[in-house]
Amino acid sequence: MSEVLKATYEHEADSSNGTDDDEGAAQQKREEIANKESKQVFWLRILLFFVLIASAVAIVTFVYLYMSKAEEEEFKNQFQSDSTKVVESLGKTLDQTVGTTDAFIRQIVSFARHDPDNSWPFVTKPDFALNAGKVLKLTKAFTCAVSVFVEPEQHDEWLKYSHEHLDWVEEAREIQKKDEDWHKPTDFVNTINYGLWGFEGSGRTNATKPTEYMNNYLPYWQQYPMVADQVDGISVINHDVWSAPSTASFVLDAVENQRVVITPPNNIYDDTSDDLTIYIAEIIANWAREYISDDVDATEPIGGFWIPMYDSLDSFRLNITKDQKPVGMFYSAFFWNEMISDILPRGSEGIVVVFSDDCGPSFTYQLDGPTPTYLGGGDLHDSSYDYMGVSLTLNEIMDATQNQTSREGGNGKSQYTGLPLSETFCPRSIHIYPSKTMEGDYVTSNPLIFTIVAAFIFIFTSSVFLLYDCVVSRRQRIVMQRAQASGAIVSSLFPEKVKHQLYEEQKQEQQKQAVQKENAFSAFANGTTASNESSKPIAELFHETTIMFADLAGFTAWSSLRQPVEVFELLETLYGSFDKIALRRKVFKVETIGDCYLAVTGIPEPQTNHASIMVKFAHDCMVKMDQLTIELADKLGEDTRDLKMRVGLHSGSTTAGVLRGEKGRFQLFGDTGRFSPCLCTLRFKARFVVSMYPNCIVLSSSQSILLLEWKPMVSRAEFMYHRPLLMP
Repeated sequence: MSEVLKATYEHEADSSNGTDDDEGAAQQKREEIANKESKQVFWLRILLFFVLIASAVAIVTFVYLYMSKAEEEEFKNQFQSDSTKVVESLGKTLDQTVGTTDAFIRQIVSFARHDPDNSWPFVTKPDFALNAGKVLKLTKAFTCAVSVFVEPEQHDEWLKYSHEHLDWVEEAREIQKKDEDWHKPTDFVNTINYGLWGFEGSGRTNATKPTEYMNNYLPYWQQYPMVADQVDGISVINHDVWSAPSTASFVLDAVENQRVVITPPNNIYDDTSDDLTIYIAEIIANWAREYISDDVDATEPIGGFWIPMYDSLDSFRLNITKDQKPVGMFYSAFFWNEMISDILPRGSEGIVVVFSDDCGPSFTYQLDGPTPTYLGGGDLHDSSYDYMGVSLTLNEIMDATQNQTSREGGNGKSQYTGLPLSETFCPRSIHIYPSKTMEGDYVTSNPLIFTIVAAFIFIFTSSVFLLYDCVVSRRQRIVMQRAQASGAIVSSLFPEKVKHQLYEEQKQEQQKQAVQKENAFSAFANGTTASNESSKPIAELFHETTIMFADLAGFTAWSSLRQPVEVFELLETLYGSFDKIALRRKVFKVETIGDCYLAVTGIPEPQTNHASIMVKFAHDCMVKMDQLTIELADKLGEDTRDLKMRVGLHSGSTTAGVLRGEKGRFQLFGDTGRFSPCLCTLRFKARFVVSMYPNCIVLSSSQSILLLEWKPMVSRAEFMYHRPLLMP
């Protein structure tokens, strides 16, 4: 548009010497420039529109990808943290379990070695039930038992010994009665078999000769808690472990390899299990129900520890030779859910734990906070999370736990100094995976929601921009039309010479106003006013004004006893509050001189009620003065309360203007400004003697004087004195 106006001005400047053809050429030139600018603006809009679209797509895509990746990383990090907690906690639980059991075995072996009346296998540990109960609580097991190796030549002697040393059974009965965790009847032992016995097929048989596994017998002896067999009420005392093939294979591996064997969970089955496996699982579940409370599910996976007992106390750590024979076996049974409970905090949900080995079916748990939930037999994890799975054997977990606790030292040192876990017989592994439940807590629809919101914002912004562009385009067209019409009107009303003079004056005025707008605020802010020697002085006479001159009575004496900082704190507090009142009352503050405050109404904008405005302003200042002196008394001294405000007001005409120079400022001139300070200290000769009037407002005009007294307690000013004005 500026080029069009410029062309218009150039053409009109030359038209005084041109013809109508020149006018037509100029008009055509203006139209060409306008069309050119319109095309440029059009293509600029198209380019800007595509830039906006590309930016919107890029930013929306970035937001979605960034937030999705952030949630995915948080999900992976949380799973890594939770899986580490599961592995470390399981390792510590296993370490505590075998460590506590090993310590109990050492007690039994130590008792047998130091009691001259006992030699293996003829050993009965006193207080077995009491100590075994403590071991069960520490190891999270529900039963434990000791079996001893009996050589064939010791068969008859063992039968006699076992029948004569059954006092521990009654002891176990009494302990179970006092055990808060035992909820079964205590009259449990109906019959104790007086011979070694085992199973043959599906029935009970006497074990009169050693089995095919070992050249000896392995009868159960002391156990806790005591229960009777679920079929015929006979306890498991003197039941030969070798007579059960499935159990015998565990014990054989433990003895031959001198290792701790963890038994597979034979009480569970899956869809691929045969009838025999299902039958055995039901028998073991019924056996477990004899030991557990009714609220515990006996069909959940059960594990067991078979630990060889060696007569070796030569060192803190168990040291045995390869050909050394054990004197007995220690067995404890536990539920696998106890091994992985109370690991994760509440809110950490959806961790899937799969246990597997080569001897039995796999089984799966899901950890939802501290509570494990049995999902069933088999590997039931979601295969889509295989890439995140964490797999370790129990041997690796135990080794890592013992190495870590050994490095930590102190209370973190491993408790276990016995045999290691078996690496050959059914090595059990643990596999940890996330689930949809866990992923749903971290991978949410928030990226999509934020993407939609961002897209909506861009669409809305683009729509507003297009609407604004349409409005601006319409305005530009109107301005263009008016500019062309104005040029035509001026050309038709004024001669060429006058027209050119008008254009030149308008141009100079616009330039002058532009310069003034740029420099006015900065010049006054710096305390200077731009000087222009060729311009006229800035001054004006205002006929209707009221000037207020106020000072503080007693300020001189008060300030002489104060530090400069305290003096300025008082003045800044008072005059800062007065400035706020002046802004609210539309009073123009001129300046402050020491403790004097100068203000005016009717300047720079005329005000018909200038006098009443100023009186109200003076009244508000006195109210504020009383409040602030009371507030400042504690800090600046009690005599601050004695300071009073004297106010003089005078109405009349005033000359106001700016004296330009090094530090130009707005100033007042005339009798009105000269007379108002005199009213502050005006002395009257009347029927009462008054030298000055603190807390009073003295008003005057060209004809008379009024004295108003401010009474703070009643919040009003009362008329005190009136007399004709006597000019000095």
